[in-house]
Amino acid sequence: MRYNGAMLYAMAKEGFLKATPWGGRKLKTLLGKRLPAGLTIGESWEVADHPHGESRVAEGPLAGRGLRWVVENAAEELYGPGAPAGWLKRFPLMVKIIDAAEDLSVQVHPDDAYAAAQGVGDSGKTECWVILEAAPGAELINGVRPGVGREEFRAAAELGTVAELLVRQPVWAGDVIFIPAGRVHAIGRGIVLAEFQQPSDVTYRVFDWNRKDASGRGRELHLERALECIRFDGRWAEAGGKGVIRRDTTVTVESLAECPQFWLQRATVVRGETVFSTSDGFRCVMAVAGQGSLAAPQLSSEIVELRPGRTVIVPVAAGEFRLRTEAGLTVLISGVAKK
Repeated sequence: MRYNGAMLYAMAKEGFLKATPWGGRKLKTLLGKRLPAGLTIGESWEVADHPHGESRVAEGPLAGRGLRWVVENAAEELYGPGAPAGWLKRFPLMVKIIDAAEDLSVQVHPDDAYAAAQGVGDSGKTECWVILEAAPGAELINGVRPGVGREEFRAAAELGTVAELLVRQPVWAGDVIFIPAGRVHAIGRGIVLAEFQQPSDVTYRVFDWNRKDASGRGRELHLERALECIRFDGRWAEAGGKGVIRRDTTVTVESLAECPQFWLQRATVVRGETVFSTSDGFRCVMAVAGQGSLAAPQLSSEIVELRPGRTVIVPVAAGEFRLRTEAGLTVLISGVAKK
């Protein structure tokens, strides 16, 4: 199937690497990614169509092409007919791998309504994390303590004591954490995670643990914007995950999140071949454990070898894709429902 001269297939992605002051080298040692020497890398944007970073096709006929090119030249193959107009301007999902060698800043993301009203150029940002590795005792920040109000929070933030008002949550590999827009959060040191989110890069930092750079300066904070976004009333959007939705002799599939912004599943294939449909939309598939392969034979003869940290976009035109393993494979599968 061709659209505007392009032929799509199951496209392994090459992530956009982002150096950060809190990053480490786990993307190389844990996931085998090639990292530039001498830099601490905090993020690999595995699937990204954004002005701040773009992932590229790793192999096959379209190797080197950016995701923006794919959207502009093969939208019907990628999405099917009748895709929302916004999907043509930006791929509607962002997938990252994050390595937190140090604590990230305490922050919050806006919802769609606030982002639109402020004209920030991005959507809001709801996200879901799957913990890939956690050091002993690792924990993250997930919300504000019950009963804390806006003015108490403001005063603590201005004094640099806001950490006392935050909810700390221990985590282990395999945990799933849903972070709706408006919830204060921070990834803690010693955590490597996969992040599935709206395609936005808007972050309002509240607190950065009083850290200073070599010149004695702290990072920019955005307290006033953050206070306009934080939900203090305790009413949160739910992840909507349904638990185990498929189980047979070859595979178990869990629904981890099903919210208006995206959906996320975890599939554990024991042995042999398992078929998944793409009849209702594209799929982003990230391998997180084991070894195996992915094929979409209705599109091409290309076979993508899967190993932890490798991410593939399967276009709707595939109709289906097949995962094969001889000794076990776990993948995270995500997509966005057409509205």
